[in-house]
This record gives sequence, structure tokens and C-alpha cells, in this order.
Amino acid sequence: MVVRGKIIHDAIHGSMRVSGMVFDILKTPEFQRLRHIRQLGLAYIVYPGANHSRFEHSLGAWNLARRLSGEVGLSEEEGMLLQAGALLHDIGHGPFSHTFESIYKHYVKERDHMRLGQDIITGRINITEEEDGGRIGEILSSYGLDPKEVAELILGRAKRPYLGQMLHGGVDVDQLDYLVRDAHYTGVAHGIIDLERLLKVLRIHGDELVVDEKGIEAVEGMMVARSLMYSRVYFHHTVKIAEGMLTRALEFALEEGHLWDFWKMTDCRVLVELEDLEGLPAELVRRVKYRKLYKAAVMVSAEELSAEEKRELLTAYKNVRRRQELERSLSEAVGAGEGEVILEFSIADLMLSEPRLKETGVKVLLENGEVQPLSRVTPLANALKRRQTPRWAVLIASPEEHAKKLEEVWRRVLFS
Repeated sequence: MVVRGKIIHDAIHGSMRVSGMVFDILKTPEFQRLRHIRQLGLAYIVYPGANHSRFEHSLGAWNLARRLSGEVGLSEEEGMLLQAGALLHDIGHGPFSHTFESIYKHYVKERDHMRLGQDIITGRINITEEEDGGRIGEILSSYGLDPKEVAELILGRAKRPYLGQMLHGGVDVDQLDYLVRDAHYTGVAHGIIDLERLLKVLRIHGDELVVDEKGIEAVEGMMVARSLMYSRVYFHHTVKIAEGMLTRALEFALEEGHLWDFWKMTDCRVLVELEDLEGLPAELVRRVKYRKLYKAAVMVSAEELSAEEKRELLTAYKNVRRRQELERSLSEAVGAGEGEVILEFSIADLMLSEPRLKETGVKVLLENGEVQPLSRVTPLANALKRRQTPRWAVLIASPEEHAKKLEEVWRRVLFS
């Protein structure tokens, strides 16, 4: 019997043989679409090598899920389920990955990329324009998998808790791949982790995924790497300014009745569509394309804000209209034009893009057979939870000529 498949050469994991279910899903237009969505949004503006895609990462997560299935002794059925979930966990990502995530709830009927992923897997929507799209659910069923069960798994929900934890937990295949991959392509050494060790020290104990006591240092290393990558790369202030400018371009287009299906598009398609609209969206896109970015006028840490001020800003983050009102008020106060002041909130944004960052819920299996939370075994876990990531909580950016005035009036305008 000839098994259809391919050998794919990956920059991180080397040669990976794909066949069967994985090979069939790989050929779908939905999965091929991920080739055209950058893993790190606009991070390439600061880190020129950061051009890798969600396609690569999804394959990498699948490869680690396949390996982990063997390491922890999953049954064939559970192993197939985990591999399907890992392969498809990012299938619903829109253009530039997390860049537009903050406006999904307001403009896309409260969907985020995870919910969209579930709809794609179960066949409720076809995110591509291809006639052969919408078949992922059928493919899964043909290999004995329930599409609804796979869809639940990408949110970390499973009949067995350890399966959900392997994909969406304290130490999971998603994080393990993106940390190593992002460090490689950005050239930032902070993301380097002991991947091989981590795969060897994970265990199933009862119904939970735990770490052997001898693997504590490897988990600590992963948590440090993750925290530093968020400070250094994912929430680099220049990256967030560029992403903020592109998000405002899309918002203005949406308010004018254009690009309502942006969540179906790829990176290049969004840029072309926005630039074709002319006016403010085109101006912002051109600034991003040619790195004529706004300057950081205000960067404030969480410690510089009162509890009441934090609550007000969180409200603004959750309510797109309120944030837009604040941006207009800041623009008027300094004589800036429409769209020339952007307001970013890192803490709330961080919890949306990576809620696992502040979790210390990893369980450790001690040599005496007891299971303890990592936070009780090592003080480093709690220290990382308290660490401010990134160092700024509020970022206000504008063209350079307005920066000085913004620095003088921002607090009065935002909190009066």
C-alpha cells in the first residue's frame, strides 16, 4: 500500500513526514491561507527576519503534539485528536495575526480568531473564496474524529483535562513552538528554551498534565523566556505603534462601510484594499509600509497610574468607541488631525493575546509522589507573575510635531 504524503523541511524541527489526515488538511485552502499570514504581525518592522507564517507555526505545533503523544503514552485516538487540535489551533487567524484582535468583538459579531477557528473546523463558515473550501470537518470525520471535539480542544476543553492542557495550558505545544520559532526568526536569544528536556519531563498524572520534579529548571527557563520575549519582541513599543496605526486605518475603513470581511483576508490583501481606499486609511498604510511611523510621546508604567485610572483605561480598552473618543480628545487638545494620535494599553491587550502569560498553574510531580503547584516549589514562578510585562502600560503616539504637547496634556485629557 502506498501512503500519500510529503516530507517537509522545517527551519526549527528539521524534516517532518506528513501523511494521512495531516496531509489532507494541509492541502485545504483554509490551511494554505495561513502561508500568507505573518506569525508576528508587524514585528518585521523592528526585526527584519520575522517574516515566518502561521502555516509554519501550525505545522511545528502539530509536530510537537505528535512527539508529545508518544512521550506521555497517549492512545492512538487521543494522539490523533491532539494532533488535529494542534494543527488547526490557529486556522481562524485573521490578517497580521493578533494585530486586529482588539476590534474583533466590536466589528465581527463578537468573534475572535479562536471562535472563528471553531466555525471553520465545524464547517459553519468558509473563510476562503475557493470552491473546495469548507471541507476540514469532513476530512476529520473521515479519519474517525469528531469536528466538534477538535473545535472544543483548540480552546483547551477536552473530556480529559490533560489533552486540553497539552494544547492550551501552562506548558503546551503551542507555546513551545512559538517561543523557539520566534526567537530563531527575530534573532532574539531570550526565547531559547530547552525544548527536548521539556518534552521528556511532561507526564500524565491522574487526569492532569504535570511536570516531573527534575524538570523544574526547564519550566522556569521557559517562563523566563516567555516573559522576556513579550517585553522585547511582542510588545516592543515600535511594533505596537505600527500595529496601532494599521488598526486605525482599518477602523476608519470599517466606519465608512468598507472591508467588513477583513477577517477573511490575508496580510497583503488588507494592505492593498486599504491603500486603494485613499484618504486616511491609505495615508496610514503608506506610513507603515515605508516605516514613517508615529513617535512615542507618552509611555507610562502601571506603577504611575492610580487604581481608578487603570479602571478607566480598561473601560476604554473594552469599548472601542470610548477609546476612539479619547484619541479624538487628545488630537483636539494638541491640534493634531484625525487619526494622528493613537492610544495603546498593553496590560489588557496582553491578557487578550496571551492569557497564559500570568498563569503559574503548572503542576509538579514530586519524587515522593505528591503533586504541588509550581508556585509552591519555586519562588521564580511568583516573581514572574509580579513582573511587569512589558514595562509600559499606556502608550500614546503621534507625528513628532505633536509629541511635546501630548506629553504635557495627556493625563488631564484622559482623566478629567
